[in-house]
Amino acid sequence: MEAATNPPPSPPRHRRRKQQKKTDDHTNTDASATDISELPSHITCDILSRLPLKSIFACKLVCPSFRNLTLDPHFPRLHLSRSPLTLILYRGSNITRTIFGFLPLNDSLATLGRRRATIKFNSQIEFPGSTRSIVSCCEGLICLTQYFLSDRVCIFNPLTRQHFLLPKPKKYQKIVNKRPHIVRSGSGCGSGYGDGVKFEFGIGFGYCPSTALYKVVQFTGSYEKPPHTLRCRIYTLGVDDKWRNLGSTGQPIPYFLTLVFFNGALHWISSGDSLLLLCYFDMEKEQCGTLPLPDHYAVHSQLEEEFFHLGVVDNCLYICDERASHSSVNIWVMKDYGNIGSWTLELIIQRPLPFGLDWQLKPVKTLENGTVLMIVKQKTLVSYNPATRVFRRISYDGARCWQGSIIGVPSFLPLP
Repeated sequence: MEAATNPPPSPPRHRRRKQQKKTDDHTNTDASATDISELPSHITCDILSRLPLKSIFACKLVCPSFRNLTLDPHFPRLHLSRSPLTLILYRGSNITRTIFGFLPLNDSLATLGRRRATIKFNSQIEFPGSTRSIVSCCEGLICLTQYFLSDRVCIFNPLTRQHFLLPKPKKYQKIVNKRPHIVRSGSGCGSGYGDGVKFEFGIGFGYCPSTALYKVVQFTGSYEKPPHTLRCRIYTLGVDDKWRNLGSTGQPIPYFLTLVFFNGALHWISSGDSLLLLCYFDMEKEQCGTLPLPDHYAVHSQLEEEFFHLGVVDNCLYICDERASHSSVNIWVMKDYGNIGSWTLELIIQRPLPFGLDWQLKPVKTLENGTVLMIVKQKTLVSYNPATRVFRRISYDGARCWQGSIIGVPSFLPLP
């Protein structure tokens, strides 16, 4: 007879309860856990759009689905709406390559001081000439041109590495000694001289929200004979195959034609009848006009327009008065666009200024504690505390290596 086999002893009751609890917890976890790949595409796209640029490019390498989401037509606009104001740095390393760096301007000055590294992108642009410069940045698209040769204009997105070279506009000619004399315009702002004829020029780049079209505008003018007014020609990306000549704008030729795009229009400072003028070019209507200035300037005559410059700070248009004869630099802000009563003397910065910052102070952002971030001499980043009147230089990685900078918002928008 075989001996009876006794069953193994049961574990104690308290141990059985622990094992059962672990099993139940594991089952509940498996039931509630969801892999990120199982999320609806619009939710994943929303998550990706909130990430910093460096993280977005890392996610594009994780899997094809993430990469495809960043190529979705909905993603660029979603990312643009959340992209922070950024100092976009650039330098040209050779004829075809331009290196871009992105330094986000945070709301906290302490955070900005710790984040000194910039995100760098190498670009290959089929754009001849080594003297290129940035004209402006609009919704992440950058307008590049050759310095003193504005017939070469390129629209470029450093994040997508797409670029479009605009066709050459027709050159202006003058007959000198029975031979055609060509006077070429420049890029950004400047002047060209030839046989007593002076040409002023400026390149502007902007976006029309109502038509979703990007436009490049070129202004030229001549002091050869009256009327001394600006001429204008325009190119619409994705629509025009050549530049359209709009003729005279009716606006006087300024000393410097530095254009600022804001609220669907290009703006610049000029003077006429011994009065300072704030002129604009409406990108949608393709018409020029003037905006009111503070009464402080409207009643003064013989103002030197070269000591005034425009900019945008905290989504408002400002005018900076840097006349050397004054003991301070005054910054006026138009709180309500187009309303003369909304001009406010926002900042009075007493001279002398440290770090050689006496000219071209460009405020770009007011931080949470009231400190104002400014760009000086194209690439120097400083902060100014209006309460203590103290300037502080903010260092960042490779500051001396960059050729220049511009304020903008990076985006993944494709070219038209």
